[in-house]
Amino acid sequence: MKKLLFVAAALCLLLSSCDRIWDPDPGTENNGSGNTAPEEKPGPTPPPTPPVDTTDTPEPPEPVDPYADFTKIDETLMVGPVSIVEEPGDGFMRGYWPDGKLIPVRRGEEWQLFWCEAYDVLTVASTPWPEDHVSQLKESNKVFGKGFSSIKDFNENGSWFIGIFPQGNDGHYVGFFHAESHWAGDGTAHKSIGVAYSDDYGYTWHDAAPIIVENRLKPETPTWSGLGDGCVIWDSINSRYICYYQGKISSGANTLCMAVSYDKEGASGTWKKWDGNDFTLYAYDAQTGIGGENIAIKPLNMAAGANPSVMWNTYLEKWVMVYASWGHYVYVSYSDDGITWSIPKKVIGKGTEPAWYPNMISEDGDLVGGKTVKLYYSHNQGSNGKRNIGCRTLIFNKPE
Repeated sequence: MKKLLFVAAALCLLLSSCDRIWDPDPGTENNGSGNTAPEEKPGPTPPPTPPVDTTDTPEPPEPVDPYADFTKIDETLMVGPVSIVEEPGDGFMRGYWPDGKLIPVRRGEEWQLFWCEAYDVLTVASTPWPEDHVSQLKESNKVFGKGFSSIKDFNENGSWFIGIFPQGNDGHYVGFFHAESHWAGDGTAHKSIGVAYSDDYGYTWHDAAPIIVENRLKPETPTWSGLGDGCVIWDSINSRYICYYQGKISSGANTLCMAVSYDKEGASGTWKKWDGNDFTLYAYDAQTGIGGENIAIKPLNMAAGANPSVMWNTYLEKWVMVYASWGHYVYVSYSDDGITWSIPKKVIGKGTEPAWYPNMISEDGDLVGGKTVKLYYSHNQGSNGKRNIGCRTLIFNKPE
């Protein structure tokens, strides 16, 4: 009987434990072990959401165009506004400048600048820019010109440099110049081109001689005659000088012509004029005192003129020429080889700004330039010849 009571009690206990249900996700009420979970502490209160700005966002300012004041000449060239190089009150060349080439020559860490007139002045500064030299334009700085190694009917009335080329570092310079011979009591000129040499960095010069002359001698009666008003470059690819000059051609027009010399000293007797296809015509015959005919550089005769400035442009990989037309405009032309030139285009001039004597100068001088070059020129030239120096920035671009 006791045994039956024990079995009945065990069975009852077993049935009561089966009424419990296992909760696999006790949550906060049960941790799976039958124990009550600890109460969770509240986290930090999040910051309030900022209000949405429903106003319009202001547009960013328009970028400033650095070339807004520039004039587009073509796909290759833009020209900036003019500024004036102020002339000192007691300066040399007062009121008549420039009167031809402005020739910067690097000497060590400094720049020499030759200002060309019947007398030529040499100044020195830390840059090639004329405005940094102008205070030195004094009579005491004259180094070359009128009365220098005078040769009758050649240069007794003045010698204007048109190109200066240092040969090494010992002070030896080769200088080419525009020469004038006048008639007594008359300012009319018979013009030629010559060469001279310096052995002291351009402070004194010697052995002047004609190199390119007209195909007729100086007339007996005063008349504008001869050739000149040019510039000289060194064509390193072909190891030769090229002189671009103004000469009277067979039609009677005065237009740009050219001659070359393969002599590093550019000596008299080594120059040949352009014949229209090659350089075959004598530029100066010492026996007769005359040279061959002048042949125009085509198509530059489409806008005839004088006083060219020519430099190799490293950005365009072309030669660039600016020159003045007889109508007082400045034109530009381009060349791959210095011989064949593009049709000239007007850059500035006439109207309110009759222009003459253009000179391109870069931070590397007057023979080499890049994307940006400065143009110095005779600005607002009056009928009496008086003028001042204008300066404009030239920006070159590669056409697409």
